[in-house]
Amino acid sequence: MFRVRKAVFPAALFVLILLMLSSPAAYAAACMEGIVLWAKSVLPVLFPFFVCTGILSAAGARMADRLSPVMSRVKLPAAAALCAVTSILSGYPVGSRCLLQLRQAGAISPKDATRVSVVCSTSGPMFLVGSVGAGMLGSASAGGILLASHLIGVFLTAAFFLPFLKKPQSASFPALNAKAGGFAENIQSGTISVLCVGGFIAFFCVVAQALEQTGIFALVTKAVALPLSLFSREEMAEGLTFSLLEATRGCAALSACGMSALPFLAFAVTFGGASILAQQIAFFKPAGVKIRVFLAIKLLQGIIAALVCALFTAF
Repeated sequence: MFRVRKAVFPAALFVLILLMLSSPAAYAAACMEGIVLWAKSVLPVLFPFFVCTGILSAAGARMADRLSPVMSRVKLPAAAALCAVTSILSGYPVGSRCLLQLRQAGAISPKDATRVSVVCSTSGPMFLVGSVGAGMLGSASAGGILLASHLIGVFLTAAFFLPFLKKPQSASFPALNAKAGGFAENIQSGTISVLCVGGFIAFFCVVAQALEQTGIFALVTKAVALPLSLFSREEMAEGLTFSLLEATRGCAALSACGMSALPFLAFAVTFGGASILAQQIAFFKPAGVKIRVFLAIKLLQGIIAALVCALFTAF
C-alpha cells in the first residue's frame, strides 16, 4: 500500500505534464492567472510583514515572554505568543515562517512545534475584511463577521484541546539576539519566502486547470453538492470545491452566492485549501510539526468556524 501511494504522486505529475503539452496556451494562461493574483493581492501585503517579522522574531522575541502566563494556561510555550500575534496580523505564511524561525533559534522544542502550529495558522484581517468582505461581498461588516468566526474557530479549538496535553518542554526564551539577522539578510529571506508563496499559488492554478480539463473537478463538485443540497443551494458546491484547492479563487466563487455563503466562506478561509496548506507545510515540516495532526486540527477549526458563523448570521 505504501509503494502504491509513493507511485501516485509521480504518476499524477506525469499526467499533468502531458496535459500541459496538449494545451500549452490554456495552462500558460492558468499560471499567469495565479501570478497576477499573487502580484495584486499577496505580494504587497506579505512582503513587508515577512521582513518585519523576520527581524522581530530574531531580535525582539523576548518581548513575548510577558505573555507566558497566558500561553501556559493552554499548555503552550511563551514563544507561541509571538507566532500567534504575527499570524493574526499578517496571515498564514507569516505565522508559519515565524514558528520555523523560533524553532531554529531554539525557542520552541521539537515536541512543542505541533501544538504551536494550532495557533499560528490564521488568515490576515486585511484579506478577510478588505479582499473578501469589502471587495468580493461588498460589505466590510460581513468581512468582520468572517474574521470573528475564523479567529473563534481557531482559538476555541486550541482552548479546548491544548489544556489536556502535557506541559510544554520549550524554555522561556534562549539568547536570540546573538542569532539576529541583519536588515539585508531579512530582505533576502523575505524575498525568497514571498516568491515561494507565489509559486504555490501559480502551481495550484495550473492544477485546477488540469482537474477541470479531465472532468475530475466536476465529479468532486457533484460529490460536494450532495450534502449541501440538504441545507443550502447547490451552486455553492463549485465555490466550496474551488476553496479546497485554492482558497482565494474559492472565496470569489462563494461570494457570488451572496451573504448566505458566509458560513462556507468561514470554513474555506479557516481550513485554507491545498495551496495554503502546502505553503504552511513548507515551513512546518522542517520545524518538526506532525503534519497529519495539523491537517486534522485545521479541518476541525474550519468546521467550528462555519458553525460559529452560522450562529452569527442567524441573529
